[in-house]
Amino acid sequence: MSRTRPAIDIRAYRDQDEPAVLSLLGASLGGGPAGVRPPAFFRWKHLENPFGRSFMWVAEADDQIVGLRAFMRWEFTAGDRRYLAVRAVDTATHPAHQGQGIFSRLTLEALDALRDQADFVFNTPNERSRPGYLKMGWQVVGKVPIRVRVRRPIRFVTRVRSWRTSVDVGATIPSPSAPRASDVLADGAVDGLLAAQERPVGFATPRDAAYLG
Repeated sequence: MSRTRPAIDIRAYRDQDEPAVLSLLGASLGGGPAGVRPPAFFRWKHLENPFGRSFMWVAEADDQIVGLRAFMRWEFTAGDRRYLAVRAVDTATHPAHQGQGIFSRLTLEALDALRDQADFVFNTPNERSRPGYLKMGWQVVGKVPIRVRVRRPIRFVTRVRSWRTSVDVGATIPSPSAPRASDVLADGAVDGLLAAQERPVGFATPRDAAYLG
């Protein structure tokens, strides 16, 4: 006899869900680029966003969180108009519950709840998640251009080589103690510099000290 699958319930994220959600992200996506998923980073990303707290939903089965869907608040300007947007970011389904439509249910219910909260939704999916979005009717509008210019290439290469030879692969990730960028930039000088820049053409993210911090 096959085991009956538990019912899946969708609800809004609550602050007390944080430990379970971090555990889910680790089980589903691994440790990320840094190898760990510290609570401080999760809070900085989703709770301390200068545009506002992220919209998040979870899926529960047998009182256990088995799915997550998060949309970060975002803003854009175009000419004199400001647009409220949300960016589809973290999504996770526990490996033991994949194939049950949790991703689709979370996404569709979230989008329905966000109809009055944002002018549009955007995303930068990877190769694994793009097919699921296209299946739900999302459209590809282009690629985000990324440009990096190294001002001192010889110094950069030298330092990278030095780091590779000195780093201890088994060492723990350091936890530096430093002031927050937003506190350092809070004297108004950065806002003055940003205000002096030419107005961007097309859609652009409004930048200020809080955003850069």
